Amino acid sequence: MQSFGTILLLLLSSAALVLLGHVFRLLRWEQFIRIYEYPQRRSLLRAMAGGYAVNFLLPFHVGDFLRAALAGRKMKTGTGFAFATVIMDRFLDVWVVALLFGGFRLAGLGGAAVLGAARYYLVFALLLAAALVLVVLLRDLLKRCCLAVCSIFNDTIKLDGLVFCWSLINTFKDLRRVNLWRLLLNTVLMWGAYLASYAVLGQAIIACGGAGGSFGLVEVFNMLFGVKSVDVTSLGVAGSLGLSDAARGLVIAWFLLPLAVMFAAPLLPEHLRAALNGAAEPIANREAGQENYLNLLPQVDPRDRGAFLNQYFSLQNKAYVAKFIEINQNITILQDYSAGSNATTMLCTDGAATFYRKYAFGADGAKLAEQLAWLRRNAARLPLCEILREGTGEGYCWYDMTYSGSAVGLFRYIHSNPPGKSAAILRSVLRALDEQLYRPTARPADPEKIEEYLNKKMDANLEKIRDARILKELWNYDRIWINGRSYRNLKELGRLFDHNALRTLFAADPVADIHGDLTVENIICRTDVENPDKAWYIIDPNTGNLHDSPYLDYGKLLQSLHGGYEFMMMTPRCTVQENHIDFQLTRSAAYDTLFEAVCDDLRARCGAAGLHSILAHELIHWLRLMPYKLNKDKKRAPMFYAGLVMVANDLNTWENEGKFDEKARTDRR
Repeated sequence: MQSFGTILLLLLSSAALVLLGHVFRLLRWEQFIRIYEYPQRRSLLRAMAGGYAVNFLLPFHVGDFLRAALAGRKMKTGTGFAFATVIMDRFLDVWVVALLFGGFRLAGLGGAAVLGAARYYLVFALLLAAALVLVVLLRDLLKRCCLAVCSIFNDTIKLDGLVFCWSLINTFKDLRRVNLWRLLLNTVLMWGAYLASYAVLGQAIIACGGAGGSFGLVEVFNMLFGVKSVDVTSLGVAGSLGLSDAARGLVIAWFLLPLAVMFAAPLLPEHLRAALNGAAEPIANREAGQENYLNLLPQVDPRDRGAFLNQYFSLQNKAYVAKFIEINQNITILQDYSAGSNATTMLCTDGAATFYRKYAFGADGAKLAEQLAWLRRNAARLPLCEILREGTGEGYCWYDMTYSGSAVGLFRYIHSNPPGKSAAILRSVLRALDEQLYRPTARPADPEKIEEYLNKKMDANLEKIRDARILKELWNYDRIWINGRSYRNLKELGRLFDHNALRTLFAADPVADIHGDLTVENIICRTDVENPDKAWYIIDPNTGNLHDSPYLDYGKLLQSLHGGYEFMMMTPRCTVQENHIDFQLTRSAAYDTLFEAVCDDLRARCGAAGLHSILAHELIHWLRLMPYKLNKDKKRAPMFYAGLVMVANDLNTWENEGKFDEKARTDRR
């Protein structure tokens, strides 16, 4: 037995080397985290120390669960992702240990114990490799299995489980984003420091006379990772080889000294920790301010996350999911503002600014590309949303719009300001469209386009409504009751859809470039501007209307003010019993006032016949809305059918009584 000073020096040297190995493990662990967020080194160090401390007392590396839990509490990506990165870290360790045991065996070191460990880890590594291959081959089945298992639990646990599965999948998939050379360097340096520590520890054990013979690197390695150590705690691992009490105390001290340093390091003064981080940063070769992080899941709202993960794990529309992640992985989605279209509109942030993003895929992506082209083409003519960025490709389109905290939708503006201010803005909108868009692009009406408009936008949608299973019974009644009032059903109002009458009426329509979707929700007001001519801009045009008349824009505006579309969108449910449709019908005095004011303006602008045409186009807009509601919102589709019926009855009354030259009123409240 050598002197205490020699043993202490060997112990401290070995502990310092294993601590250095932990530093490189920390840097390697950070590489997986840096894909999605800046790693909080202080939290990661504490998590590692906590995990090693639990492993010191409990077997089977259960401390790695604590390591993930402690790290995940401080991560924006959460515990599921932290656990996935720990699995990746240990996954790599298994292969390295297998290679090292194989190397020792090929070198003829360690005897039967090393041979058994080499076989054990070889089988373990091959099983992991085979599991990876199976996961790739059976990925669709496994995704469904993940969803089925997680669906057993309540929504919160289900979401946590799906996030973990998603994190694990993407941790392995995004390994290609890691600097593999740096990963290899960190791994080599980590294991180099560990092996050097094991060699020095072996010398320390020999120096204290605790081994009863030769006890070098291979013996220490086998003591720590051999087959017999798998179900043994770090506290008990020294006893597995029959070391003396002094040697066991030495090994325990070797375990605890680095842990003490790791627990103490985050408590150092700020300037010392900054210096240490600065020394390690060149190895990591990154700085927080110079990185662009991907979002593991861009959605903030748990409901949006759950809906997306349900779609992903149930394999619905795989191309959509892949493109969604590609488009949105660099942003955080704060809120979904999608309304009545197949395009998605979201409030987002990229860390530097907040903005709206709109995107669509497939045929809807092509339609959104037309919308983007319209916005670009008319940017000099009209007050439009500012386009910040855009992207188009095969099967998709997206663009970003500016966000302003002082900008609100016209619906909110109407109900938080005097009616006169809202009316002034609407007059300004109509005047600007007339002077800057309609007149400069005016052209003769095309009878063929009118006929196509009637066939595709009116007749085809009437047929879809008539054939819809959810509306079939309602359609067959002569009269239906809506919130206690009787109305003639749509099939009893066939005269409103007569081609000859409408062809004659629409032939007098002006034709020009139009917005195509001029609802209240597509007019944005600036609350910080008093001049009504500068206090608004419009968003979300709609192309493909066939008969491009300004009267279609006016009809869309009346779909809001007359039909109450926005209030219906806020109504959560309706009930249907035989020919009775009941729901909470809401109208505001502000809408009624504006409806009268806009109709007065339109009558002065277009004449009584023009107002008649505009109201007919409003009816066709309701027809065009129904297939979307039947497809996307089946439970509330009868309510929108009721809205269509009420508008049709109003138009029928006004036609019968010749009221288009009188003040327009609605008495549905």
